Amino acid sequence: MIPELLWYAGNMVSTAEIPGNRTPLSAEERTRFNALLKVAADSPFPGERANALDAARRLARRHGMSLQEVAGEPRAPAPTAQTPQRAHRYTAREMGEIIAFSEARFRADKERYERALREAKERGLDGGVREPAAKPSASGARTFSQRSRSPQSFAKVLLSETTLPLREIVSLTGLDIYRVVGLKLKMRSAA
Repeated sequence: MIPELLWYAGNMVSTAEIPGNRTPLSAEERTRFNALLKVAADSPFPGERANALDAARRLARRHGMSLQEVAGEPRAPAPTAQTPQRAHRYTAREMGEIIAFSEARFRADKERYERALREAKERGLDGGVREPAAKPSASGARTFSQRSRSPQSFAKVLLSETTLPLREIVSLTGLDIYRVVGLKLKMRSAA
């Protein structure tokens, strides 16, 4: 099918119109050229066939060749990879060295930080350092700000507007399971 098309295309373009500087097509251009020839051969629409053939002809002229020369030009061999086969892969020994180096850097940084902190405390420069925030109490009770909703009202909203399990509501509000169940029962009897 394509040889007939090339014969047809050969009659359309004279070799005198083609400049003498020939450059090979890149892989992308070759793919585009082949797609244009396929459209020109297989399209049921005459206008589409003519446009595809014109585009292929322009591509060939840009490289100083005729359609037959471009179609007969051997494909460029695939570029060989210059990178080694084991790119980005390490042997166990190399990986061990990398990890050991990273850990040594971490330990050195930590020691440097602790030494600077000790020296600062010895000079009396630790007066402005704030202690970390207090941890929650051992009983696990949450502290709530005055501006936020109370745990009981939050639990009521969750009970009335969601279908969350009771255990989820307990974990969200910080109330114990008995209070949440009591609120649910009171809401049920009020309705």
